[in-house]
Amino acid sequence: MRREPFFSAVAGRAELDLACSVGSLLRSRSSHRRPTLLKIVAASAVAILTASWLLTANAAPAEIYLVRHAEKLKSADQDPPLSPCGLAQAEAMAALLPASLSDIYHTDYQRTRQTAQQVKRTQSAATLRSYNAADLAPLATTILQQDNTVLVVGHSNTTPALIQLLGLSPAPAISEHDYGVLYQLKQSGPGYVLQTYRIKQPGLCAASAQ
Repeated sequence: MRREPFFSAVAGRAELDLACSVGSLLRSRSSHRRPTLLKIVAASAVAILTASWLLTANAAPAEIYLVRHAEKLKSADQDPPLSPCGLAQAEAMAALLPASLSDIYHTDYQRTRQTAQQVKRTQSAATLRSYNAADLAPLATTILQQDNTVLVVGHSNTTPALIQLLGLSPAPAISEHDYGVLYQLKQSGPGYVLQTYRIKQPGLCAASAQ
């Protein structure tokens, strides 16, 4: 029985949407800004076409998990660690995950790294790996080239962006105050469906909010 290429339909729609978006953007901008705009559009096109080829040619994970880092410490520091509440949130998020992660990805910021480390305590076989928050396309490619279950710990802006790169649009919006929400991308037919889980906030968080 011939197996249909995984995600080919989603990739095709993404390419069509991109073409329409490019046309609209170019018509709405003055000519002196077009060189910069074309560079941005070209980079997006390469990322989507690359993902399209990979999704058609390779197996992809049955499940992908994404989460924003847990609550960070209120600080003027540009790289704050997790707060005590955040550490408790990360432990609660770990309890929602299956015990079969192969990789846990995090950025180089303390808050994502510490969230990943808390999850790693319950995932003895998982490997911690860092990624560049400013360049998500290579991460999406890496994830879609494997068939293992992974977790990506990100930020309020990078998590929705990565969900879109993995083929789901529109992605959920995440506010600055959203913590403890776990996103599951589960393979279904030619693509993924998105399911959302929310932890029960630890008592420590409720006390600190008062």
